[in-house]
Amino acid sequence: MHMTLSDVEFATRTIGPFVLTTPCLRRLRLREIIHRWCPVAEQADCDHGLVAELVVQCRLTAPRARYAMPGWAAMDDMATLYDDVADAKQLNDDRVGRWLDAMYPQRAILWGDVVARAAREYALDLSRLHAETMPITCAGLCAEQSGEETVPRLEPGDNPQGEWVQQRTLCALATGDGGLPVWCDALSGGAGDSPNSVPQCEAFGQHAQLATLLPLGELLVIGDRKMPTVENQLAWLRLGRSSMGPTTMPDQHCQTIRTL
Repeated sequence: MHMTLSDVEFATRTIGPFVLTTPCLRRLRLREIIHRWCPVAEQADCDHGLVAELVVQCRLTAPRARYAMPGWAAMDDMATLYDDVADAKQLNDDRVGRWLDAMYPQRAILWGDVVARAAREYALDLSRLHAETMPITCAGLCAEQSGEETVPRLEPGDNPQGEWVQQRTLCALATGDGGLPVWCDALSGGAGDSPNSVPQCEAFGQHAQLATLLPLGELLVIGDRKMPTVENQLAWLRLGRSSMGPTTMPDQHCQTIRTL
């Protein structure tokens, strides 16, 4: 049947930055990764992967409080971009909260999986990493934490301003290739920088399956002068040997800490 242009109905939608963010998120398979590690019941109308992708879209384009996300989803008409979104109210704060609760215990695995996927899809150079820790100060009345808490503890520490305040510590790794953050973790406050570097780099290497992306003996970690302690040097040598398998290799092929 021959159709003329007048027979075709058009609907104009403004998707703005989603024309860039949506293909990237789908290329990273963010939704599939989240859903694989944080499954929900089959009868649920929204899986955690979909909620995660929508939250990321919101944070990248128009960050707002969790309770205001249904308004954002309606304003930007997420139902036209995502077939599984029948109503913007599906993105309510209770559902986002359940996703956050489900994701927290799996956060290292999820982040490593996403970074490994990004490294393959976008050819990220992970051979040079910059490591840094910094205190995050907390103000106001803070509740006491029991010893059974699994979240990082608020601890008094000496922050850069020289004030002894309650704080947590943020540990981050970024690539030398464009300064892209590839790992971050919140740690208990009040701890020195030196003991945190090796466990965090080891966790990143494990969860991002770094050994499948490059020879770990070529990995260069750059940090400040507090990193190359005797304990850290020995730990890096052990880590370098174990990451390369059971074969024996000379020390100069192990991972290296270089200071600024």
